[in-house]
Parts: sequence; C-alpha cells; structure tokens
Amino acid sequence: MRNYSTPKQIMKPKEKTLQLIKQIAYTYRVMKINGKQIAYCLN
Repeated sequence: MRNYSTPKQIMKPKEKTLQLIKQIAYTYRVMKINGKQIAYCLN
C-alpha cells in the first residue's frame, strides 16, 4: 500500500522540514556583483 500526500499535508510541512528550510535560508545568501547574483555560504 502506497502512502500519498494529500493537499492538506503538503500545505503543512513537518516541523523538522521547516527547521531545515530555515537553516538553509539562514546559511546561504545571495549577493549581486556586477549585475550577477552569486550564492555563498556563511559556514
């Protein structure tokens, strides 16, 4: 039996998923140099 996500489950991610997204957003930044966007890591 397969486990499929319902739209309600997709709309409310688990707390662990939210923490991962927040950590990535905090760690990685984007800056513009000469009109180009460059991603860099703060670690």
